[in-house]
Amino acid sequence: MSDAKPILAEIDLTGCPSGTVLDPNEPDQSIEERHFSGWTNGLTAPANWRMPSCFRVIPDGDRQVLEHINKTDRTLVAGEPLWADYSVEARIRQLVAFTQPSSDDPHALVARSGLMLRYQDLRQYYYFCLEGFERFVLYYHKDEAWAELAEAPIGVDRGRYHHLKAVCAGERLTCSVDGEVVFVVYDDHIPTGKAGVRTNTRSRMHSIRIAATERQHSAFVSRQSAYERDVAEVSESYPNPVLWKRIDIGDYWPCTVRYGDFRGSGAKEIILEKETADGPRVICLDFEGRVQWDRTYPKAAGLTRRTVHDLDADGVEDFIGIEDNHLRMVSGKTGEVSAETELPRSGPYRGFRASSVADSLHSLRVLWPCKLRQTEKPQDLLLRDGDGSGTGYSLWAYDEQLNLRWRRDAEVAWHGMYLWFCDIDGDGRDEILPGYELYDGDGNRLWVMEGAEYIEDSGGAGHIDHAAFGELDGDESNGPEIGMAGSDPGFFLVDAMTGAVLCNHRFGHVQGIYAGNFRPDLPGLEMWMGDRWGTYGLLNLVSGQGEPLARCEPDNISQGGPAVNWTGDGQELMFLYSSRQAFGLYDAQARKVLTPICEGVPLELRAGIVEDVVGDARDEITYVHDGAIYIVTQDRPYPTGERIYAPTRRMDISDPGWRVND
Repeated sequence: MSDAKPILAEIDLTGCPSGTVLDPNEPDQSIEERHFSGWTNGLTAPANWRMPSCFRVIPDGDRQVLEHINKTDRTLVAGEPLWADYSVEARIRQLVAFTQPSSDDPHALVARSGLMLRYQDLRQYYYFCLEGFERFVLYYHKDEAWAELAEAPIGVDRGRYHHLKAVCAGERLTCSVDGEVVFVVYDDHIPTGKAGVRTNTRSRMHSIRIAATERQHSAFVSRQSAYERDVAEVSESYPNPVLWKRIDIGDYWPCTVRYGDFRGSGAKEIILEKETADGPRVICLDFEGRVQWDRTYPKAAGLTRRTVHDLDADGVEDFIGIEDNHLRMVSGKTGEVSAETELPRSGPYRGFRASSVADSLHSLRVLWPCKLRQTEKPQDLLLRDGDGSGTGYSLWAYDEQLNLRWRRDAEVAWHGMYLWFCDIDGDGRDEILPGYELYDGDGNRLWVMEGAEYIEDSGGAGHIDHAAFGELDGDESNGPEIGMAGSDPGFFLVDAMTGAVLCNHRFGHVQGIYAGNFRPDLPGLEMWMGDRWGTYGLLNLVSGQGEPLARCEPDNISQGGPAVNWTGDGQELMFLYSSRQAFGLYDAQARKVLTPICEGVPLELRAGIVEDVVGDARDEITYVHDGAIYIVTQDRPYPTGERIYAPTRRMDISDPGWRVND
């Protein structure tokens, strides 16, 4: 077998026109397809957030080069997770010696530009780089740890390109500068991974190339084939998806679609909500597509920040929203304004003194139905203020007639992206978690999380982005727990009764948490959590005791997805739909074991509604596309009379439960 080195990936800028490149929002992607095919700029995702590329192609001497234009963090990656042995090289010129902190390195001040080896994700790789103007360094990087494996203090010349090359061969990492080996390191932290380049400052690069011998490439093909066979064998144990129903809603399209019981009939139905000039129109369908209810609500036409909930408990959902400096409720039963009140005054921490809170509302959801009193159904409403960055400072609680019950202001930092509710102490009333503090139904502050005042604010920290309440560790004797997505400070597992921190993992900018029974062999629930802001798409699975279990990066967009009860045997799967690349159901080993799409369902579909609508406790996945509803179920019936897993869903938490499949 030949030991010639075929090129696995490269960036050839010959003939590339000058200008900005690698911008995912650029309509014309022909330059990227021609010169950067197979390479991912993961720190500009997701595209609709319009993060700047920071890369441009410019002439430098007699060639075109890739320039990174400022002191921020960008990376280009190619390859497969199971690549192992290869060489990666680039010619790099670092123009300045300094940088600024990023999610990858929140304490960074010194500039680094270089080669990523055995890249597992945005926060786990080997890094052979120029550092400042003083030295060349090899790091093993994982999360907050930067372990220096070797250095060569030979000086960096900002006026020229240095040729960096690294060769991976098992545990042996050989690093060269300008054709001379500067060090050889043996390390076994990361056996496989992609390759690429990364820079956190103004720099220029060209001749970026990844190569492997035929023998090395054959070994990769063998590993990949074995992995795919293993996944295929696992996948065969799961029921295949099949189309259960297609329901035509073209007469009402476009509209929003959800499941629920708008009329209080006691039966689950399809609820279509359509915006019209006369106000919101609600159409309720049965699962044969027959209309059960069709009504328009003119009195709700002017309501902004609208939420729909049966606040007065009369059996029909109401429209609650803001209009003319008032909080109003329009009865779903009568269509009339059934309650209203003037909006409260803003402050003390947000807005102008004595001005309406309407001028300082949260950038996301502002009205939250909940159960703060011992009522049979949730008949309380929380209003929150906020700012354009997704944080809030004050809460107002109202009853079912929109009478103000209490107001509370944040004590530590500020409130987060959303509100979370759970009956922590079993008194039939929700406790409220708006941030790093917990309130009871009367607005009394029960605790502030241990150490919250010391949380470092680094690019979005200081508030929580998501949370999971409940009996997470499976031990009822020590009370419930809360898993918190704390932005840049990472993940916190907290004692729900006291606010004591049980563990903290610095996984990056943790944004989303989805709790479910992903590992039925472990006690309690497990939590998939996904990252944003500098660590896009990184997913970590943590046990209910806070132990890391798995990690993956299916794309650079997803922040996780809901639990899906697909089999009924007690094992739930995570549903990702952020991209065609990631789309699928994943097990607790981070393997995509099923793609929940089938014949008769348009392939361009992405997001889906996860809910049991067939009635056997297993979840269906519903897609809505171009005037039609597609409901996908399992191709194997679950045996009648057998015990079946039947979780209860609240927010993004899947609480365990079982019943007999009848």
